[in-house]
Amino acid sequence: MNEPETIGFKIRELSLLIGRYMERTNEDGHIRGPQGFALGYLVNNRDKEIYQKDLEERLSIRKPTASNLVDRMIKNGFLTTAPSQKDKRLKRLIVTEKAIQATIEIEKQIEDSEKRMKQGVSEEELAQFFATLEKFKQNIQH
Repeated sequence: MNEPETIGFKIRELSLLIGRYMERTNEDGHIRGPQGFALGYLVNNRDKEIYQKDLEERLSIRKPTASNLVDRMIKNGFLTTAPSQKDKRLKRLIVTEKAIQATIEIEKQIEDSEKRMKQGVSEEELAQFFATLEKFKQNIQH
């Protein structure tokens, strides 16, 4: 099998290219891919109690990865924690004002990168691409 023609290789290649593009256009050097995704999720759901386990599920990451991510975001001033109002054993994740401002910038980057990637791609092609990706995800999860 020719590796560059495998689905996994092509998806990884695209993911790396997107990551490099985001790093080139990233004005805040502290924010990397996983932190950006997590911040977006946390900021857009800040009216809810969000816990580390929610990040694990949303980002499809394991507990140690989520723990390191949360620790890094606390260190970088994007998060604080507080005991849950529902279950004192759990710590809820609370975004800071710095996180909200960073998310605004990240969302601008995402809009720009999405616009660039969609150049020359029809709505039908895009719909088929997303449908195919969803099938890949379903196939690999079973």
